[in-house]
Amino acid sequence: MSKGSGWVSVVALVCAIVSPAGAAVMIPILNPGFEADPAGDGEFVVLTQVTDWTAFDPNGLLPLSGNNAIGVINPTGSDFFPAGAPEGDNAALVYIEDNIGDGPVGLTQELTDVLEANTRYTLTVEVGNIASGTSTGGVPFHLDGFPGYAVQLLAGGVIIDEDLNTLAGSIPEGEFALSTVDVTILPGHPQIGELLEVRVINLNMEDSQDDPGIEVDFDDVQLTATTVPEPGAGAVMLAAVVSGLGVRARRRGCRA
Repeated sequence: MSKGSGWVSVVALVCAIVSPAGAAVMIPILNPGFEADPAGDGEFVVLTQVTDWTAFDPNGLLPLSGNNAIGVINPTGSDFFPAGAPEGDNAALVYIEDNIGDGPVGLTQELTDVLEANTRYTLTVEVGNIASGTSTGGVPFHLDGFPGYAVQLLAGGVIIDEDLNTLAGSIPEGEFALSTVDVTILPGHPQIGELLEVRVINLNMEDSQDDPGIEVDFDDVQLTATTVPEPGAGAVMLAAVVSGLGVRARRRGCRA
């Protein structure tokens, strides 16, 4: 083997060592597209609880009556989202009109999988900036502006990583954009073994006095897990390979 081809082989081996060892595996999420609660075309449905999801309401802003609500929306044929929902017919809605600026409200779901070491987690959620429009009942809704959002991955009730409103200002009125949370868990993480949880949140921040924002919508929640090599394993293997090549080179030199 020539010196050049030897180093090409080393490079190829290094690429194999540092590449992820496993394929991405979907982690089950119940009702990820919010289709379990029916809504007609152009309609929204206010719910005390979205199926398989729990209200995240640390400041108690969700009375059974009033102008704060969680629920689902089917934007088909409406001005709210002219292109419809990204997945299926429905999206989740988190609507805060009476208590703008008084704290976040959202939806959360604890999963059956636990946080594992040497694993890369990728959480994706479609986040919607609803446009002003008129409901099927003829009621106009002024929904211009955007109150901010958060998409969070938790384990044991502790936030592991989050997308904290990074798409704000870049989602046009009446459209969705993809939020991504991507984190690798190393050995020794304090939440290893704790149940995973996903959370989508309306941050309830006033955009402007004229266009406060009020509502954020969410759809197509997906979480994958990919096994990654144990830290340091690649470096140890590479050192052994390089050392071995050096020994072979010296032996060839002795025979010359």
